[in-house]
Amino acid sequence: MFSPRQIAKNFLDFIGYSNLFLAFAVFCSTIQGGFIFNNVSKPCTHFAFLNFFAAFFLYNLQRIYQSHFPTEEIRLLWYRKNKKWIFTLAIVFALIFSGAVWDIFTAYEQGIYIYCICAIFSIFYFLPPFNLRKIPYIKQFCIAFVWIMVCIVIPFLFGNNNFSNIDYFQKDQSLYLISQFCFIAAMCIPFDIRDVEKDKQEGTLSFPVLVGINKSKIIGILLLAIYFVLSFFIDTVSLVGVRGIMFVVSGLVIYFSEPNRHRYYFVYLGDGVIILQTILLYWLLQ
Repeated sequence: MFSPRQIAKNFLDFIGYSNLFLAFAVFCSTIQGGFIFNNVSKPCTHFAFLNFFAAFFLYNLQRIYQSHFPTEEIRLLWYRKNKKWIFTLAIVFALIFSGAVWDIFTAYEQGIYIYCICAIFSIFYFLPPFNLRKIPYIKQFCIAFVWIMVCIVIPFLFGNNNFSNIDYFQKDQSLYLISQFCFIAAMCIPFDIRDVEKDKQEGTLSFPVLVGINKSKIIGILLLAIYFVLSFFIDTVSLVGVRGIMFVVSGLVIYFSEPNRHRYYFVYLGDGVIILQTILLYWLLQ
């Protein structure tokens, strides 16, 4: 019989290692745009659900690929052991939500073309022959680019529930996009620190591999500083309070990141700050 501690560990392992928690972070990152810019709340909500499913499927596709190689990484060893449950959950998602996903595809047809390009880009991020994550210095920026495209750019193309194209992006929308890009890129740094030894072995030239862990932390905090400073120039709503809190919390997560930290530190704090940002925005702006 499992002890309560073992049950809790199994639950946390499943939520974290199966990418459910990450998918929820992507959901939150998408839906929050509607809190700030009310005339895109509907497309942000619809794409939040689509992004949840897409993140779950694409990140697990990456885990399937990675788990076929010899490894001692705890996360991938867990994935090998439990991937039948991941497949089962994926099938359940597909059966339950296929109708809703199809409705989104038909309602936002113009944006879906761009969405599919982003999906292909995400696949080539880790698959040969391109394997974009191995290009020096751009690993986290590739992730931030796709993240911002699907969570902000594509939903924002449908301002006032109509396809308004890039014309919707005025000063505030553009500054919001740039600042969120910096935020997501900064929050990739802890994961690069976690994977520094594995990246060295695989030839992935991330910031911690190229410039060291301490300088990588400085880069992450500088990106957070840009994220915070830009909030002073967004006039739609005041984001200074929320981003002041996020600058401190996210900066601490980056500062205390070390390769030997427990996996939960990165899974639940690294992605958790993205969820926290959405909770704060909802709490303070609604």
